[in-house]
Amino acid sequence: MTTVAVHRPVLEWARRRSGRDHSAMRAKFRHWDRWIAGNAHPTFNQAQQFADYTHVPFGMLLLPTPPVEDLPIPDFRVGHAASDEPSQDLLETIYLSQRRQGWYEDYLADLSGGGPLDFVGSALGKSVDEAATMITAALDYGMKPRANLRTIDGARKYLIHWFEEVGGLVVATSMVGNNSHRMLNLDEFRGFTLHSATAPLVFINGHDTKRGQVFSLLHEFAHVWRGDSGVSAGGEPLSAERGEIESWCDHVAAQIAVPANDLRMRYAPSGDLTDELERLADFYKCSTLVVLIRLRDTGLQPLEGFDKLYAEELGRLLAFINERPESTGGTFYNNQPFRIGETLSRALIQDTYGGRTPMTEALSLMSFKSAPVFDKYAESLGQG
Repeated sequence: MTTVAVHRPVLEWARRRSGRDHSAMRAKFRHWDRWIAGNAHPTFNQAQQFADYTHVPFGMLLLPTPPVEDLPIPDFRVGHAASDEPSQDLLETIYLSQRRQGWYEDYLADLSGGGPLDFVGSALGKSVDEAATMITAALDYGMKPRANLRTIDGARKYLIHWFEEVGGLVVATSMVGNNSHRMLNLDEFRGFTLHSATAPLVFINGHDTKRGQVFSLLHEFAHVWRGDSGVSAGGEPLSAERGEIESWCDHVAAQIAVPANDLRMRYAPSGDLTDELERLADFYKCSTLVVLIRLRDTGLQPLEGFDKLYAEELGRLLAFINERPESTGGTFYNNQPFRIGETLSRALIQDTYGGRTPMTEALSLMSFKSAPVFDKYAESLGQG
């Protein structure tokens, strides 16, 4: 029987890259421990199965040492996530997003509508307050419009809509393409930005809470206004050390989410602090942790004892999240405007039906398996 001599470092690299532990490998491949020990090699069929299971090109298994794979865009994360090898899920998500962005840039150029967007990079060198004011105005996300948004999901959809309205692209999903068996790891990243003068793209990890996604959107928008590409740890502005750029984007996002002057006017400290945090979080459409940090930043909450207070609130939220029933996730076609982006979806559908983009390319960019799925999605958007 033909075997394939896959070296242990390559086996380990493929396993780590796939995000699976040794127990998962043993459950899938009964001779895994023998392969790792060098006492046996996988058969040709087993090696093919291993490549499919770890999402590694078969040819890479034949290398004597693992290839060095770096992120194709800057890494703004700190801590363990930044020091680890990027997962195949993250890499493929960035590559797919780059392909989509490149297609859309060409699409705009063909329409003679691909001129530079004046807001991209316009906040570079600006103060936090200046940048927050610019972004708030561009996205019409002041207090009056926000007061009309009933839910946090409404705020998320509003921000996505307005960013795409001014010329950007947004993708918010929890998986690689449309593969529900390849879920993105929130501990690895919460979002990234792909710079473009004509089609900046923001990606948000949908595994986060809706409140966390709103903050990550604002954080990534700050990167766009700076003119950055990069992967972000994102999330809320925690006390952990961050790089200079990430810290600036955190503060811009926090100022947009909870403007200091408005908070000073609206804060009512009498009564239970948790109730007040919930009230303000509902009004500002953000998490209670962001509100708590803004109370500290504005001097409305003393520094003494703040770390303990923050830890207690974080624990309360985690307990609440863990007790929530799992979401059903919505229907396939309703989710696609978030997983692909509505602006990109409509452009691809129009161009494909117009005969300019081949159906095979459109299916690949949308992560669809067949033309009937494409047609039904087009119909769901009123473009069938």
